Amino acid sequence: MPRGVKKEHLPSKVCETCERPFTWRKKWESCWDEVKTCSQRCKGERKAKLQRANRAERGVAEAEAGESPAVRRGGGRGDQRDSDE
Repeated sequence: MPRGVKKEHLPSKVCETCERPFTWRKKWESCWDEVKTCSQRCKGERKAKLQRANRAERGVAEAEAGESPAVRRGGGRGDQRDSDE
């Protein structure tokens, strides 16, 4: 009698990044409900996309508050360089 489950009977999901279907893997047995992407590459792209969106959101919030990133960090290059005189 054969062991295991045929691949066609395994649960599947659609990747949130590339929107391709992917199937359950043994290594995802304990965390299948938390899996959102099909690969490390898609996971990295999703994370980068979220970070870009968060940065853009913060940039809009700073602009509305009238604060520039240079002011928030303590100035421009002049503060970081030593005087050569």
